[in-house]
Amino acid sequence: MLIMAINKRLLSILSALMMTMALFADNGVNSPYSRFGLGMLSDQNLAINRQMGGLGYALRDAKYINLLNPASLAQADTLTMLFEAGFSLQNVNFKENGQKINAHNGSFDYIAMKYRIRNGLGMSIGVLPYSNVGYSFSSRNVNIDSEIGNNTSSTNSYSGTGGIYQPFVALGWSPIPNLALGVSASYIYGDISHKVGSTFDDTSIRNRARYYNIDVSSYKVDFGAQYDMILGKGHGLTLGLVYSLGHDLKADAQVIEQTLQNGTIQVSDTSYIANGFSLPHTIGFGAVYNLKNNWKFGLDYTYQAWSSSDFFGEDKGLDRSKISVGMEYSPNRISRNILKRMYYRAGAYYAQPYTEVNGKKGCDEYGFSAGFSIPFANKYNKRMSMVHISGQVIRMEPKSAGMIAETCLRVNLGITFNEGWFSKMKVE
Repeated sequence: MLIMAINKRLLSILSALMMTMALFADNGVNSPYSRFGLGMLSDQNLAINRQMGGLGYALRDAKYINLLNPASLAQADTLTMLFEAGFSLQNVNFKENGQKINAHNGSFDYIAMKYRIRNGLGMSIGVLPYSNVGYSFSSRNVNIDSEIGNNTSSTNSYSGTGGIYQPFVALGWSPIPNLALGVSASYIYGDISHKVGSTFDDTSIRNRARYYNIDVSSYKVDFGAQYDMILGKGHGLTLGLVYSLGHDLKADAQVIEQTLQNGTIQVSDTSYIANGFSLPHTIGFGAVYNLKNNWKFGLDYTYQAWSSSDFFGEDKGLDRSKISVGMEYSPNRISRNILKRMYYRAGAYYAQPYTEVNGKKGCDEYGFSAGFSIPFANKYNKRMSMVHISGQVIRMEPKSAGMIAETCLRVNLGITFNEGWFSKMKVE
C-alpha cells in the first residue's frame, strides 16, 4: 500500500511538472544578446548556486538540491522529499554611446524535486531552462538619394522570442564510502523565432522582413562524480567532476524572406539551413573546502566546445570558459537563534562569450551574488524547509566598439519544501 501511495504521488508530481512547462513561456529575458546563438544560457543554476556565483560541482548536502553535479543526489535524507521552485525579478540597464535605457521583468525559473530511493541512492526530477530568447529594439537609418531627391530613410526592427527547456530525471549513487556517481537525462525541446524588418518612409519602396525559426526536439545527457576527503579534525575537501555529451541537435533552421507593399505580402521565399545547431561537449571540475562544518569555500571551472556550431549559418560558435568562486557560512545549525541557523552565501563568476556578434567576439560576462537561506519548520510535520533569497549583479562587457553594455540587477527567490512522504502512518 505504501508503494502504491508513493507511485500515485509521483504521478501527480510528474503531471504537475508537465503542466508547469507552459509557465516557462514568459522567460524573463530582455537582452539584445539573446539574438545570437541559442540565446542566453541558464547554466542549470538553482537557488543555492545563484547565491554562490554559480558554484556547484563539489557541493553536496542532504538539505538542498544541487543539479550542477548529479552525483550530489546520492546524499539524501531518509524518508524525505525536497520540492523546490525558483523565481526572479530583474532590472536591466542598457548603455550605448552615452544613451541609457532600462527594462524590467520577472519570471518563474525552475521546479525540481529530490528524494532518496534507498541508502546511497537519490533521485531528482524537474524542469529547467537551457537557454532563453527575448528582445525587441529598432534602429533608424537616414539615407537621402541626392541624385533623385528621394528620402529612402528606413527603420530596422529586431525582435525574438522563445527558448529551450529541459525536463529531466537524475540519479546519484554512492557505491562505496566517500565516492558518489551520477547521471542526468533530459529531453531538450523548444522553439526560437527571430524577426528582422525594414520599413521605408517612402511608401513606393517595398518593405522587407526576414524570419528565422528553429524547432528543437532532442536529448541531453550529463555525468558526474564527487569524492570526499578528510584532511584532519574539522577539515575536509570535496572534489567534483562533470561531463556533458555534445552532439548535433538535428534541428534545421527555417528562413523566410518577404517583401511587402502596404502591408500585403508580394513575395515570400522559404529556405532551410541544415545542421547548424549542436550541444557542446562540456567538462567541468570543482573543489569545496569544508571547515568545522560551518564554512565552505569553493572553486569551479567549466569548458564548453561551442566552436563546432554556426548558428543560422551566420554567427560562429566560440569555445567558452567559465570560472566560479563561492563561500557559505552557517554559524550553528541547531541553535535556537534564527540568525545563527541561517545560511549566508556569496560568490562571483566570469564567463567568456560562446558566440560571435555580427562577426565579432561577443561580451565577457561578470557576475557577483550574495544571499541567505532561512530555515522554517513545517507546522504539519515539523520538518525544516528553506526560503532562499539572493541578489545578483550581472555585467555584459562588450569586446568591440559599437556594442551595447548591459548591467542587470536581479533578485532571486527559491523555496525548498521538506516533506515526509515515505513514512508509514501509525494508527493508535
